[in-house]
Amino acid sequence: MSSISQTYGVRAMPTFFFFRNGEKLDEVVGADIAKVEQLVNKYAALSDPFPSTGGNTLGSGSGSAVPGGLGGSPFTVATDRVALIDMGFASDRVDAALYATKNSGLQSAMDWLFSHADESVPAAGPGSTNLGVTENEPASEANDDAITEEEMTAQSLKCDDCGRLLRNAAAAEFHAVKSGHQNFSESTQAIKPLTEDEKKAKLEELRQKLALKREEKRLQEIDESKVNEKVRRTTGKEMTDIKEKMAELEMKKLAEAKKREKEQDRIAKQRIKDQIELDKRDRAARAEKEKLERQGIQAPVATPVQAPVAVAASAAGPREYSEARIQLRLTAGGAITQVFKSSDPLSVVYEHVASQTGNAIGSFKLVQTFPRKVLDDQSKTLQELGLVPSAALIVQ
Repeated sequence: MSSISQTYGVRAMPTFFFFRNGEKLDEVVGADIAKVEQLVNKYAALSDPFPSTGGNTLGSGSGSAVPGGLGGSPFTVATDRVALIDMGFASDRVDAALYATKNSGLQSAMDWLFSHADESVPAAGPGSTNLGVTENEPASEANDDAITEEEMTAQSLKCDDCGRLLRNAAAAEFHAVKSGHQNFSESTQAIKPLTEDEKKAKLEELRQKLALKREEKRLQEIDESKVNEKVRRTTGKEMTDIKEKMAELEMKKLAEAKKREKEQDRIAKQRIKDQIELDKRDRAARAEKEKLERQGIQAPVATPVQAPVAVAASAAGPREYSEARIQLRLTAGGAITQVFKSSDPLSVVYEHVASQTGNAIGSFKLVQTFPRKVLDDQSKTLQELGLVPSAALIVQ
């Protein structure tokens, strides 16, 4: 059977071939019953393929009765047998089909062969080896039913990729989908059917495998859950540490800014005190000079009053600051403290007050406390207005 498959290029099961006088007419690949019936009707409508024998056309009924309970003439039976063997069926299966159908015709024998393709060859009955052979045929032809290697009937399918035996085409298709193997061939090795005990054992084995798979999946899900929880905790701890470090840095920054502010306030107050002291000395010197002049006494040359170190240092030139800490006191009570850049214009302070209080720009003024002055030129920078490093303004 394997040589026939190679000869006609059979690569799928089932495959149907249509022959006429030993010549291949057509073929159908796969279980397309409608296509098979269409071709059967097509070729049955043609002229009798055996006009001189009185045999039946494909799909015809039985001929005249013959002794022994078999229908059809001996020559018709022999012709059907030869036709079936030419189609590729094994001779023992052909004899069994002709015996089972009582030689009722080629179509009946083909139907029997297709319906019993997966079964072993049954005994054809008494004298079955001479089915389809007339009494006038030589004994050598009557006994020419020995099965050669080429005529051995396929009992199973074999996967050429892994060597596994498969019971039928459905099993082969399942194996191909599961394993990806694509090379299959027919095998004469029959697969022994499972007994009831073997079926129960196989079922129990499948149940155990299924339970094992479920347990493995459950354990895998537990492991994945543990790993995900560990990652979540590690990530949470890292985020907490980052937030704590950022808060600590912010606190340090605020503390340093407050320290600088206090130092700058101390320097500013000391500068004011020194200036007041200098003004007192100047006034006292002028008063003393005027008194002496009224008394007609020549006033001595006044020595210049030496300015305090802090004032002298400030007179040398203003110090450059990059930031200005502004305290904004509200008329309704409370205060807003904000650090601005020394290069920011006064309009930035006005915009900040408007955003914090909800008042429109133009509805309020910023007033400097000492010396008292209304700051309305919003184009000047905080450095130019002398509001660095710190200042207190009233919102009116």
